[in-house]
Amino acid sequence: MPPKPSLDNQFTVDATWDDDAEVWVAESREIPGLITEAESRVKLNKKLSGLVPELLELNGCKFDPAKPIDLLIRYNRPAEKREERIRLPKAA
Repeated sequence: MPPKPSLDNQFTVDATWDDDAEVWVAESREIPGLITEAESRVKLNKKLSGLVPELLELNGCKFDPAKPIDLLIRYNRPAEKREERIRLPKAA
């Protein structure tokens, strides 16, 4: 299923803890090509801040670069599930 346009600049990212590699692995059905990993949530958020606007633009996704991008990150780890919202600065 193709990603839905998001003119409201809201996207969801799923982050799953990999016990073997000891990293968070992030993916999104709404952001084509997004797959990255990091050792902590803080480092993952920093990576997403750079990757998300770039991937949206490179893939021709519909979003408003004059507005901030809001991400809902759903963290999933055995015995721990949480959601975090981060706001990325304007892309343009």
